[in-house]
Amino acid sequence: MTIPDTDRVEPSRVSDERTMLDQWLDYYRASLLHKCAGLTVDQVATRPFEPSAMSLAGLVRHMTNMERVYVHRRADPEVGLLYCTDESPDGDFDDAVGAAVLADLRLFTEHCSRSREIMAVHQLDETFGTKQPYTLRWIYSYLIKEYARHLGHADLLRERIDGITGE
Repeated sequence: MTIPDTDRVEPSRVSDERTMLDQWLDYYRASLLHKCAGLTVDQVATRPFEPSAMSLAGLVRHMTNMERVYVHRRADPEVGLLYCTDESPDGDFDDAVGAAVLADLRLFTEHCSRSREIMAVHQLDETFGTKQPYTLRWIYSYLIKEYARHLGHADLLRERIDGITGE
């Protein structure tokens, strides 16, 4: 069984700021799933650059954590990290295994949906946090930066696994 592909919608070149931020974030979320498409669960969990623990599965798990930390905590301050614990602080990467890939992909998709719901009810200039306040606009920018950075990693991982390159 291989991972199915996902629809990616190219962001509009002319739209208001909020629409553009939503579209770019969704495009990058879908791009991460696209990097896994056509691979088996074991390939998605493959660590092709030993001794690095980085894998496509690890990137999916890491970005699930980013959605939780930067968006879900806005709705519930008690939300913590998934995968990472005191015993395994890099568990999002270190503990990624083929047997869990389908569940990890499903959880990532669910977290992205929940993030959309949370973000939709806040204004871009709304401020969060107490020690170092930041706006929802900053959250969008930060997540877009995280996805863009890790999609570069995903390109290298995918090319190493099966030679596929590009968007």
